[in-house]
Amino acid sequence: MIPLAILLQVVGSFLFAGGAILQSLGVRSTFDGDSHASDNRLSLLGLFRLFLIPRWALGLLCILIGAGINFTALTMAPVAVVQPIGILAVTWTVLLSSRIHGHRITGTVWLAVAITIVGLAGFTVISTTSATGNREAQIVPLVVTFGIVLGVSLVLAAVARRAVPWLKATMWSSIGAILYGMATGMLKATADLVLRYDHALDLQVVLTVSMMLVGFIGGAWMIQQGFASGPAEITVATMTTVDPVVAVLFGLIVLAEGAHMTWLPALGMAALGAVAIAGVILLSRHHPDALAEQDDRDRAHQLHPIHPS
Repeated sequence: MIPLAILLQVVGSFLFAGGAILQSLGVRSTFDGDSHASDNRLSLLGLFRLFLIPRWALGLLCILIGAGINFTALTMAPVAVVQPIGILAVTWTVLLSSRIHGHRITGTVWLAVAITIVGLAGFTVISTTSATGNREAQIVPLVVTFGIVLGVSLVLAAVARRAVPWLKATMWSSIGAILYGMATGMLKATADLVLRYDHALDLQVVLTVSMMLVGFIGGAWMIQQGFASGPAEITVATMTTVDPVVAVLFGLIVLAEGAHMTWLPALGMAALGAVAIAGVILLSRHHPDALAEQDDRDRAHQLHPIHPS
């Protein structure tokens, strides 16, 4: 079944990439096409209005089907085999975006994609083979983690508003991916409480589900903000890197899945996670859209320089 699982995951990653491109086009269609993408801001109300855009809704359908295929593949093969293949979504997004927008894929962009894939694949393999512990989730660590994630997200949002144009899409997408990663961890905690430890819908389960929903809704808003403020491939690369890293850290620390992990795999995960994030930053900095916007801003500054008073 492993070859079939691999094939399914390849198809699922393609659907995720195609859905991301469609959602990006749908979000960008709600803004002035003549303005700089990095200046776009998507309100929470604007998020819900996206469901009325057929292109965006089709993208959501593709992503949901891809998620279903991913789940099916995970039932056929080990996570360490299936999950790293999902990183192909970054490659698919780069290729599809190039065909749609007609820009050339530079060697630097391919290098950034390769760095991201290698870093995240290594991180995933180590995490799935080393995270062997588990314990019943406790409400206090869950609430503390929720508060920390919200605090970090608010700080990053303040930074994102003032970030250089080429970094804004990465910043907004990172916030969304952090919230998604936390929500995934809350989902795992809820499943463990209900299935593994036979908890009914008590207060702890209700609170965990509530925090999970906040994470998913807030994450969706920030991810769409990423689509609005930059190329789809930057958001996809950020999501596929930051989301699993945060979810894994949640499991290792909050759910004690790393209770038996030694320092060597932990060090390896830290190094490979840093490599993947470096690849995303490199992609953000040297993407053709980012370079074109910077050239446009430079020309505008030359034509209308700002003189100090």
